[in-house]
Amino acid sequence: MDFIIYTAVTIIVWTLSVTCLLPFVVVLKISKTYRDKWFSWVFVRVIGGICGPALARVRKRGFKFLEEQLPERKSKAPLEILEIGFGGGFNLPFYPKNSNLTALDMNESFIKYFEESRQKNPHVTYKKVVIAMAEDMREIEDDSFDVVVCTYVLCSVESVRSALKEVKRVLKPGGKFLFVEHILYPNFNWKAMLQILTNPIWRVYFNGCNINRNHDEEIKKAGFSDVVTEMCYRKDIWLYVRPMMIGVATK
Repeated sequence: MDFIIYTAVTIIVWTLSVTCLLPFVVVLKISKTYRDKWFSWVFVRVIGGICGPALARVRKRGFKFLEEQLPERKSKAPLEILEIGFGGGFNLPFYPKNSNLTALDMNESFIKYFEESRQKNPHVTYKKVVIAMAEDMREIEDDSFDVVVCTYVLCSVESVRSALKEVKRVLKPGGKFLFVEHILYPNFNWKAMLQILTNPIWRVYFNGCNINRNHDEEIKKAGFSDVVTEMCYRKDIWLYVRPMMIGVATK
């Protein structure tokens, strides 16, 4: 049944995109300002509304996974955390108490949504918001964070390798990198083929998001001292982004 439904959806979306929706597609392609505003609204209000509860369970598991990998903290000093791609602030409910958060995103249009979530999560101490790309975090000092958090972000960066290099740079020695990412289906089947065929138009509607990437290999090649991952498949999430990888890498 999934095959019939999602194949039909893909054909319909492609057909509409090259006919009646073509002017909208062109605007998204040529205007970064409009694209950023469109995506921030869609990500928070539409995807957050439809898939929010399911994605929240994945995020919660990610932070539980991080907790399992963190050594017992003897110091009462706050946990210094950098979140790359803060989006609508959907991770804030899961941050541990006594955390200092620096939030970074390349899309300034997300700030108003992030502020809404921030007001609901006073248990986190907010240090600053940085507007920058993950591949170039020059405003962030070397060896300055205990934890870097990245959820559904590596799909959209221009260079995964450069982004991971920056993550390693800003982590303290022994620091942890929590990542939760959707990936290409590991076994090349009709679902993976559908992801590949859908990816070009998906990128347009979702601001550069790629659904055909294998982040597992890139992270393992990035030079972390240890990488622990687990796979997650939730049937209450769209098939295009259903295979998800949760992991913690140690500098």
